Amino acid sequence: MASQFALPPRRMNQRRVVIVAGVVLLLLAVLAAFRLGVPSPLAPADPVEAQARRFVELALAFGQTDEKEVDAYFGPDSLRPKADAKVPSLDDLQRDLTTLAVDIAADPGPVTPRRTRLASRVAHLQALIGTIQKPRSLSFDEEARRVYGIDPAPVDAAAMARAVAELGRLLPGRGPLAARVDAFRARYVIPEDKREALFDRALGECRRRTRAHWPLPSTERVDVEWTTSVDAAWHRYRGNYHSQLQINPQAVAFLGSAIDVACHEAYPGHHAQFVMQTLAARPNGLPIEERVVLLRSPDSMFREGAANYGVDLAFPPADRLAFERDVLFPLAGFPATDAARFEKVRALIDVLAPATAPILRDYRDGRITADAAAAALQRDALVSSPQALLGFVDQLGAYALGYTVARDWVADRVAAAAGKDGDRWAVLKTYVAAPGMPSSPPPSTPTPSTKDKP
Repeated sequence: MASQFALPPRRMNQRRVVIVAGVVLLLLAVLAAFRLGVPSPLAPADPVEAQARRFVELALAFGQTDEKEVDAYFGPDSLRPKADAKVPSLDDLQRDLTTLAVDIAADPGPVTPRRTRLASRVAHLQALIGTIQKPRSLSFDEEARRVYGIDPAPVDAAAMARAVAELGRLLPGRGPLAARVDAFRARYVIPEDKREALFDRALGECRRRTRAHWPLPSTERVDVEWTTSVDAAWHRYRGNYHSQLQINPQAVAFLGSAIDVACHEAYPGHHAQFVMQTLAARPNGLPIEERVVLLRSPDSMFREGAANYGVDLAFPPADRLAFERDVLFPLAGFPATDAARFEKVRALIDVLAPATAPILRDYRDGRITADAAAAALQRDALVSSPQALLGFVDQLGAYALGYTVARDWVADRVAAAAGKDGDRWAVLKTYVAAPGMPSSPPPSTPTPSTKDKP
């Protein structure tokens, strides 16, 4: 007796025809893909791609333990943890990262730059989680090396002493130099109702100067949100040449901060860095592992240093003085005649920034107390809010070096690659557009006077 589920003879024949036709079409598609050199539907998955996707999943899972750890993600939602997913333990993450590291090392395929970078990312994330599991288990310098791939250099004590002596001449008077510097800075606090206009003007100038050297696409944009929900300024790249920048008005209260924040966070800083990297990745786009941005990582450390270096690149001393004197001082309502002295003081304070590194190292490693560290930061580096900086180190450890040591690290490499007459804008673009943190000069050093037209 015929089964109640059997198809009538006519429909059975039609089904066979459809199946045969489908197989033929699939085989033709496979042959066509083979001839065109594109992946076929029957080809095995790329193991490095699968490993990269697994890394992204683990990185995003790590972000569940503390949302600040993932600075940005602009990849597919399918790799995000499910809404009801359990927050993993750090032990679970370490175990899974170890498994991934073993898989990458055991892969019999060719050792490509991408595979090497991926293995490095896994190792650095393991080291970071290790410092969270066992706080202060690494010294400050060892954390800088193992988590961020950077080796703190000795501070130029002679340069620091010269800067302090010059500041003393520029700001004579009684009392500690730190107090005199704070009093001087207080004279140039921008009125609250003028801060947005001042920052917008600085942002536009940073963009204009960057476009003169880097080919920013017409569709790129930075959306600025003024809010007190962040402590200072916070940039997030959203993909497709688009960034969001949140700014606390207090972050640009001091006149000199407008240029610093605009260049650092946007042009040629973080926003432009991601835009250049995205442009360089065409036509296939950024690899999936480049679309998750971990806050405490070698890549982010490099970007911080490159962003700080970019401020000085966009505004050499004479240019910065002219822009502040002719544009920002009048907008803020300050006498333009004060600009020259103001800029000398600001630049000298900037020279002292590296002096923070050994103080933070001694504090983090327990050789000095918080009170002693705060006093040293005020006295030796003229830091106006030492407690805030120490709090930053309490939370993020050696990542604080991104704003000083990493800046000098980038400056040294750009200078070496460009040579005496080379185009430093082109060298920096080569660095920021490449995936991963550079450890040597770019593959091809730009020729002198080569410019990238917008």
